[in-house]
Amino acid sequence: MPLLVRLALAAMLTVSVVGVAPASATSVAPMTLDQMTDASDLVVRGTVESVWVEEDAKGVIWTRALVRVDEGMKGNADPGDYVTVEAAGGTIGTKASIVAGSARYSVGEETLLFLSDKPSKGVYGTIGMGVGKFTVRPSPIDGTPLLVRFMLSQDKAYDARFLPVPPIDQQVTLASVETSVRARAALGWDGKSIPGISDAQLRTINRLQPGVR
Repeated sequence: MPLLVRLALAAMLTVSVVGVAPASATSVAPMTLDQMTDASDLVVRGTVESVWVEEDAKGVIWTRALVRVDEGMKGNADPGDYVTVEAAGGTIGTKASIVAGSARYSVGEETLLFLSDKPSKGVYGTIGMGVGKFTVRPSPIDGTPLLVRFMLSQDKAYDARFLPVPPIDQQVTLASVETSVRARAALGWDGKSIPGISDAQLRTINRLQPGVR
């Protein structure tokens, strides 16, 4: 990966929460692209077809999105499959739960998702809350698909069509990240621990690089 792309990606992977008061900010440890790939059961590019909010039996509010898979990069997902992705927080009537750093979705949004399976619930969550979710936006110059991460507080309206495109020196293309994700998935886990996920799980969801036991 070219140096400029690596630097831009490193800046993108540094978590920032936009539109959230400091008192409610959520801290998530920065992750490299390799770590995000290793920690994911699925990595897919897909289109959001519907978004809704539900309250579970414990009174916890979740925003959920139905995503049609357009391309699978890691794991068992083929074009035309559907995955349901959830993010903590949301609003039902007059009841609101604002979770800083949670991923946001809007209908029609093209996304790149790094997903962790939640088999007991039949849904997926994004790695590191909003860290594992990118929006795909065309370059205003030549239409090249770019990746945008824009974390917006859940008490503010969200529409992916109006997300700003990063400055040129901070732009990362979808193609460059896709190439890196596919290469990492093919190479496998390097045996290094990742915060928030057990080594046993990492062995289960990844190939192992030579010498890793």
